[in-house]
Amino acid sequence: MEEFELRNQILLGEDSTRQFKREPSADAKMAGEIVAFANSGGGRIFVGVEKDGTITGLNGEEAEKVGEDMAKVAWDSVRPPFSILSKAVPTSDGIVVVIEIPDGSAKPYCDNKGVYWVKNGPDKRRVQSPEELARLFQSGEKLYAESQVVSASTLEDFDHARFERFYETKYSETPPNRNEESESYQRTLENLELVDSGRVTVVGLLLFGNRNRVPVLLPEMKIDAIWFDGTERSSSKWHDQRTITGTLVEQYDEGMGFLKRWNSRIQGEGSFNQTGSREVPETVFEELLINALIHRDYFIKDSIKLFIFDDRIEIRSPGKLPNSLTVDQIRRGVRRSRNVLLASFAPDLLNFRGIGSGIVRSLKIWPSITWLNDTESEEVVVTISLPRTAYTTAPTT
Repeated sequence: MEEFELRNQILLGEDSTRQFKREPSADAKMAGEIVAFANSGGGRIFVGVEKDGTITGLNGEEAEKVGEDMAKVAWDSVRPPFSILSKAVPTSDGIVVVIEIPDGSAKPYCDNKGVYWVKNGPDKRRVQSPEELARLFQSGEKLYAESQVVSASTLEDFDHARFERFYETKYSETPPNRNEESESYQRTLENLELVDSGRVTVVGLLLFGNRNRVPVLLPEMKIDAIWFDGTERSSSKWHDQRTITGTLVEQYDEGMGFLKRWNSRIQGEGSFNQTGSREVPETVFEELLINALIHRDYFIKDSIKLFIFDDRIEIRSPGKLPNSLTVDQIRRGVRRSRNVLLASFAPDLLNFRGIGSGIVRSLKIWPSITWLNDTESEEVVVTISLPRTAYTTAPTT
């Protein structure tokens, strides 16, 4: 990094990827700073810079010591030990040491007191809730929400008939008889991570749970669908409102039904008696709704939001993009699955291929789709812009 690039970076100010330090201290506090960056996508610490961006600079001896001390802190006071890079950048106001902290590959990291930190804007924040800590373990591929056992569940909550139909279709053979070969049948369910020790897992309920029990055992794992009157979420008027629960297949079917009630048929160039076509091709909704159901963060206790406005449709999924995935990569069809097990079952239960082609296909059909990775609210917002205002009155069918 040269002085010109350095000054441009400093002009951007502090945020979740840049932090200014007049002079660091080789103590536990700096370990916390390194941990926060490593757990939150990485970033840079600029040493020799005031909070307002003024370069105070260091001399050669100070700059050398900073690099050595920070490397020691990262190795001795971070768990697991972490390697950082430092570079001394000479400027007309003195030397600035740039500490490069990469996104950690062995998340989650903690300091030597066992405290986990993440970035919160330019500052750091202690991880306190079990749910957030679980998501940190998930980001390091050490824990998956979908594989967690639902403690209040029993095998009575599992739809065995539905699973047996799936098994016969998937493997072209009948599964072990659950009455005559109960041990073999139980082992099959456990090998597929659908049950564990007589309890059903999250993925087992989402795919094969009994319809009436899924909302009781997984109350937040649903779709809240609202068709608003107007363009603002604050509107007190709406045309239709549904809470959609059940297995993922049931949520998908009812979610698509909700969208179809809105999605008007247009005549086009056909004759009067022809059915016409949907205003927005159904394929667009299919791909985006399936992706929301498969890739949402199931550690977050919140629902998917399906909002219809006069000028757009929003699908809001709990959880930010996983594993350093970016919006640009999504648009290019790059796929990184948060819920590997769900994604492996989905091609046989939903119209899901899992290779990223669905997003590319949707954009080709309907280019007016945008994604927002809202890291503060921890949600991904997909917006489908509409060519005209939607109906002002709901259809009767």
